[in-house]
Amino acid sequence: MTNNPPDEMMFGRRTKITRGMKITATLFFLLLAALITIVVFPITTTTPAWVEPLQTNVYGFLARISPYILVGLLGSTVAIAELVSTFQTYPREALRTRWSWILIGVNVVAAMIALVVVRVTMTEMNPSLQILSVGVGFQAIIRTRFVLAKRIGDDGQEGEVALNLGWLYDQFQNLARTQIDLELMNNRRTAVTRLLNYYPSMAELYDIAWYTITSRATLTREQEDQRKTDLEKLLDPKAPENFAKSSIALMILENGGQAYVELLLTQAMQNLSPEAVAMGKPSTTEKLIWELVDNYSLPEMVALAEKLSTTEKAVNYVREAAQPDPEANAANQKATIAHFLVQQIGVEPLQKAMKEQELEQE
Repeated sequence: MTNNPPDEMMFGRRTKITRGMKITATLFFLLLAALITIVVFPITTTTPAWVEPLQTNVYGFLARISPYILVGLLGSTVAIAELVSTFQTYPREALRTRWSWILIGVNVVAAMIALVVVRVTMTEMNPSLQILSVGVGFQAIIRTRFVLAKRIGDDGQEGEVALNLGWLYDQFQNLARTQIDLELMNNRRTAVTRLLNYYPSMAELYDIAWYTITSRATLTREQEDQRKTDLEKLLDPKAPENFAKSSIALMILENGGQAYVELLLTQAMQNLSPEAVAMGKPSTTEKLIWELVDNYSLPEMVALAEKLSTTEKAVNYVREAAQPDPEANAANQKATIAHFLVQQIGVEPLQKAMKEQELEQE
């Protein structure tokens, strides 16, 4: 297992800045600087005669388009706020995707179209109020049905010929959000796989997930308890181990975010030696779990828990997990109990107890 390049640790695909985009941005800023220079250029007696008419025309042009620019900025702000609220766990990653920028651009255009509609239909409204109301509520205006004509059929029934831009707008929004979610889902899987590569032990994943939930400052007490309950449910002897580990890794990602996962991966790579990274050697915790699974029966693991556990709740959990169940695989039961013992008791006390038991048997 080799170190992946840093780009693979990015959760959302960044919008690639091409040469054409750089040239376009440069030309835009040069044009903006030229327009500002023309508008603020002082008129004196020595100024050429053609400067004043040019300045008047440019000022009038900017005065006409500035409402649309302001409405477009408000529309883009609304679009960004919607994306952040939709993808609350991965806001930065969602905004890095190409479809998010397409969606923001469509919102800007929709806001400008809405301003045109309002200026045509509400000529008496204050211009400043038009800009503010359209910039914030352009989506409601776009969803308004515009009746172009009415007809009366031979049977006396009335019909309408209407323009429904809201339907097209909603369909595109759903398409863009779906594409963003699919891209984030692909990258979520990549992050989970990398977590499993560097933290193969369920005990380590469980500890990290528990700490991640506990250290969140924005969770209420009820939310924290619910997430801890969901985490404990994954330690089910009937559930396949790989499914439980993948689910815990996803829970770490959902609760900690991509930056936190990148920090965990960086720490894991720093703690592993180059040889261990290259060969993918199991950790001490993983070896201990396999020893428990291979060398101990379910009753022996219960006895070990009764001997070392400090709480009755932990012992009861082990007893319940060790109950014979024809629907559960014995190896899965032992693996679940082994992970639980490592998490509750610790590696060193378990290793010491196992060595003492080996000496007693000799």
